[in-house]
Amino acid sequence: MRHVYNQKALTVTVDGVTIQDYFEGAPLVYTWDGGEVDKTQGTDGPGINLATNQGSTLQITLRETSRSIGFLQSLRTRQENGGAGVTVVVRTGAQILLTMTDSYIGRPGQLATGDKKQGGIQFTLVSADDTTNNIMQIADTVASLAGI
Repeated sequence: MRHVYNQKALTVTVDGVTIQDYFEGAPLVYTWDGGEVDKTQGTDGPGINLATNQGSTLQITLRETSRSIGFLQSLRTRQENGGAGVTVVVRTGAQILLTMTDSYIGRPGQLATGDKKQGGIQFTLVSADDTTNNIMQIADTVASLAGI
């Protein structure tokens, strides 16, 4: 089975609501936190240090007129008042499924406006608990197409 990347298939769902009106040209950035590997040298010889997984961080940039800004702000206000975290599900154009549970929304990190394009507002969502599905299936497909 061949997987073809389809940008239009990208979706981000927060607390069951699909986020809309992304800023034109701004990427969605999903970062796995922790899990770094580093060589160490001690008195007992060389070794490998593997950091524990620390969850993930998602950054999305929306148009400043996005219908989703009010929704994200209301969830953030709820969290500031002691409310629980939210579930975030990202489905990439290659059908990789990223799920963040008990996620918290930071204040908008940046407002970029005054350019030729309409302004954009960046949101960051952070979770200590995440899962990834289908990433090995995609890697296996790419490897088989490349003859590896």
